[in-house]
Amino acid sequence: MSPSQAICRMREVIRRQHKALSTEESYTFWLRRYMTALLKKPKDLSSEKKLEQFLTDLARHRDVSASTQNQALNAILFVYREVLGQAIANVNALRAKRPVQERHAPTVSETQLLLQTISNEGGYPTNLIARMLYGCGLRVTEPLNLRRKDLDLERRSLCIRGANGGNDRVVPLPQSLVPELTQQLQFARAVWQRDKQNRTPVMLPHRLARKYPEYQFSWGWAWLFPAHYPCRDPITGAIVRFRMHEANVQRAVKHARRKLGISVLPHELRHGFATHCLEQGTNPRAIQQVMGHKSLETTMGYLHTDSLSVRSPLEFVLSSTPGNRVAGLQPN
Repeated sequence: MSPSQAICRMREVIRRQHKALSTEESYTFWLRRYMTALLKKPKDLSSEKKLEQFLTDLARHRDVSASTQNQALNAILFVYREVLGQAIANVNALRAKRPVQERHAPTVSETQLLLQTISNEGGYPTNLIARMLYGCGLRVTEPLNLRRKDLDLERRSLCIRGANGGNDRVVPLPQSLVPELTQQLQFARAVWQRDKQNRTPVMLPHRLARKYPEYQFSWGWAWLFPAHYPCRDPITGAIVRFRMHEANVQRAVKHARRKLGISVLPHELRHGFATHCLEQGTNPRAIQQVMGHKSLETTMGYLHTDSLSVRSPLEFVLSSTPGNRVAGLQPN
């Protein structure tokens, strides 16, 4: 099978299973890279040995992270099992270790400075979106994926649809964001009315446009943060209206953090939401539901106050020593 044939077959399977477009692009990247690596390997090797050598090379010579190596493994296993229908036994490759890392959350003062410094990027309200990331505990793409029907200003709530795991959840909306979101709704409505007049449909998921063609021009399905220009649907090839790209938010945060000289990523604003809420004594179960965590243990990983409450024995030694000097350390 040629590389182009393998990629076409994999795309068909991925779209049949309704996986995300980002997953399709990631798996396509790793399949191309894997097939290029196979050209240098003996043809009599088993599939398991070929995959083992590929993963080992990633860890030993490419110095990739554990998450990158796992992504490559999942992509190639998907090709063997789902596309080729070939069972793969245990793969005993040299695996990159995934260390347990503390989640970094900006301090309250850093968050305040960052949100005040972020400017609107590319003509999009990236400052508003950054405040939604922190104020609602959202992932970067979650506010961008909002449709008109997902925003309830009267109840001050957002419905986040198809998040990690494909589950929906409802999150509270801070009152301070309501005026700007009202203005954003007016802008989105103007874009929708122009598209409706020009017969430019909104991009819909999972072939809904074919089942419910009227949804393509429905105000309820219009994007809250539409892109400036229509684009071509990568699956159907039709000219549609898509949402703004997350690169604008990432770029705006990057410019602000470099200006301030701090290290904060867009996703870490979500970390700050969880950490600051826990430190204020908010019910962890409620935070778990807002953030969409399956396990309460994941939510509690943002709480650092237990370890910070430990008092160092150095404080006891210094306080009990006359003149605040530790015995044996006095100058001669």
